[in-house]
Amino acid sequence: MTQDMHGERPLDRTAAEWIARLNADDRTVNDEKAFRAWLAASPDNSAAFERATDLWAMVPGVAVKVDARSPILSRRHILAACAGTLVAGGAGTVAMQSALAGTRYETGIGEQRRVMLVEGSSLFLDAATRVRVLANSSRRKLWLDQGRVSLIVTPAPVPFTIALDNGAAIAGPGKFDLRRDAEDRIALTALAGQAEVALNGTNRMLETGDRLRAQPGVAAPVDRPDLDATQAWQSGRTAFQDDRLAFVVAEANRYSPTKLVIADPGAADLRVSGMYRMGDNLALGQALGQLLSIRVRPTDEAVLLGG
Repeated sequence: MTQDMHGERPLDRTAAEWIARLNADDRTVNDEKAFRAWLAASPDNSAAFERATDLWAMVPGVAVKVDARSPILSRRHILAACAGTLVAGGAGTVAMQSALAGTRYETGIGEQRRVMLVEGSSLFLDAATRVRVLANSSRRKLWLDQGRVSLIVTPAPVPFTIALDNGAAIAGPGKFDLRRDAEDRIALTALAGQAEVALNGTNRMLETGDRLRAQPGVAAPVDRPDLDATQAWQSGRTAFQDDRLAFVVAEANRYSPTKLVIADPGAADLRVSGMYRMGDNLALGQALGQLLSIRVRPTDEAVLLGG
C-alpha cells in the first residue's frame, strides 16, 4: 500500500477521517450511507477502520464501540482536538503507529518494575526485560522481546493473547511466568490458571503447574517445574538445573554492571545447579569457582572465570 509524504497510509488517514465525521454533531444519514458503502467496497477499508478504532479505544476516557448491526461508532462526543491529531499528517501517523504497536515497557540491568494495565491485568518485569502490550477494550496482547515477566490476567470478555514464536497462547484468568532467555528459548509456565497454546501447527492446553518450552525448529516439550524455583527471580534469586555455565553467566549479567566473563572457552559447557542470589557477580563468581573448581580473577571491570 502506498504512503503519503508523511509516511502515512492513505487508507489509515481516510479511516481516521471517517471516525471524526461519524462522531460529529452534524452527522447526517447520507454520511452513514456513504460510510457503509466505503466499508463494503474493500476488505482493506475494513482493516483500516479496525486499526483506527483500536487507536480511539486507547484515548483516555473514550470507550469506542462499533454496532454490529450498523457499523457506526456509538459514542458521538470525542474531543475535536484528538480528531485533529489523527488527521493532521505526521503527528497522526505517529499516534496511529504507536497505538498499533502497543505500549513498550523496559527495565535496565538490575532493575525490576511493576506495571498495571488499563484493563486490570498486571505485569512484573524482571531485569533487562523488554515487552510490548496492547491492552484496551477490544484487544489484549503481549509480546516479550527479551527477559522475563510475570503476568496476572484478569477476567474480561476479550481474550488475553501471549505471542510466541510460530504461535500464540490464549491465557485465561490466572498467573503466568513468561521468559525469553539469552539463547532465544521461550518458556511459558501456568502458575495458576490455564492457557490454550497453538504452536507449530499443534494445539495443547497448559494446566496449573505446566511449563511449555519452545525454541525455533525444536519440539516444544511440556513439563512440571518447581513453581517456587520458577518464581524465585521475583525475590532476587535464580534457580539453575544442570544449565551450562555460559547460560548462567548470561543470566547473571542481567542483574549486575560488573560482568562475569568466561576466560576459558572450555569452561562454557560446565554444568551448574542450585539457587543463587543475583546482583553481586563477584560473590557469585567466587561461588561458581568453588563449585566448578575453576580459577576466578576479579578485575576493575569484570570477574573472569577459568583460564
